[in-house]
Amino acid sequence: MNDISFSHSFMFRTIEFDKFHYTDNRTGAPSHYFAYMLCGNCKITTDSSTVKINEGDIFYIPDKCSYQSYWYGNPEIRFISLGFLCMPNFENKAYPVQVIPGSIKAYELFHLLSDKTRLSAVDIGLFYTLAGILIPLMTNTTVCRTKEITERTKEYLIRHPFAKTSDLAKNCTISEAALYSAFHKASDITLNQLRNTILLEKAKEILITTDKPIEYISDLMQFSSTSYFRKKFKQYFNMTPTEMRKRYRI
Repeated sequence: MNDISFSHSFMFRTIEFDKFHYTDNRTGAPSHYFAYMLCGNCKITTDSSTVKINEGDIFYIPDKCSYQSYWYGNPEIRFISLGFLCMPNFENKAYPVQVIPGSIKAYELFHLLSDKTRLSAVDIGLFYTLAGILIPLMTNTTVCRTKEITERTKEYLIRHPFAKTSDLAKNCTISEAALYSAFHKASDITLNQLRNTILLEKAKEILITTDKPIEYISDLMQFSSTSYFRKKFKQYFNMTPTEMRKRYRI
């Protein structure tokens, strides 16, 4: 591999392995990295996620990130690694390990930078052009955390459909206001709509697997009235509870 340093702030190189390779970087990455997988594939694991990278993918590893990486090839493994100390980040966002959507221009810039034997100011300009293409496509940690909150809440509600909002917030170690805000930002339905959806799905299961009266199911799912339950059921399934029961009757 050719290592190229520029003012001790950049390390651009093409890395090759002839067989499976494992890297233990749990002490933390020494810099930020944009990389382009030319041959083979890899898996990067952190404390909070596992990211799979396939041939042709562009990916990012943040500075000081604690991770382990597993590299696989057929048999060759080869990727372009662009290490840099200063993230051009004017909005002070944090970015996790991730695959970034590629483009012809981005691939071209990776190859231009990997082919250099000596970096110049022009090359650094090319690098920041590449960064300007990639960064707007990246997912920041705030967005990831918001999605995590909505998914965790959904899983909790499936297990505990009658949980109070305060319990849902506590499960995510956030305030109720932050919980509602997360759904507003990262979900196409509100928290209350999610709860109703889960209750209606549970109601459907009881409806088609038992002969319990509709009034009983409505009360069991804690709807305010049977008429309200019927209304919400039809809105969601596009049929009444009676029609649903007839459809699944053996």
